[in-house]
Amino acid sequence: MAYGALKELQETESHADEKVRQGEEQAKGILRDAKDAARVLIENARAKTITERKSIIEAEEAKAQAKADKLLEQANDECDRLYNAARSRIPRAVDLVVERIVTQSGNR
Repeated sequence: MAYGALKELQETESHADEKVRQGEEQAKGILRDAKDAARVLIENARAKTITERKSIIEAEEAKAQAKADKLLEQANDECDRLYNAARSRIPRAVDLVVERIVTQSGNR
């Protein structure tokens, strides 16, 4: 009877050891799967961040280009205005120069 009880105890301990080993293997598998899932989530988040960053940069570059184009157009308009204003004064400037030359030549 004592031998039977010892044998049963030994089998129970062996069975318990096997359950512990299986539990440890299962825990390692769960941890490995969780790490893999976390890695995938991180990679996806990085990819999404890169895509969003590119999109934001492109949008801001487009806004900046539009502003630059508008400023360039305004500057060109101002240059044309100043050029035309100066061009319209050339005949009067020529008349003044000629008048001074004639006046100075006549006073000698």
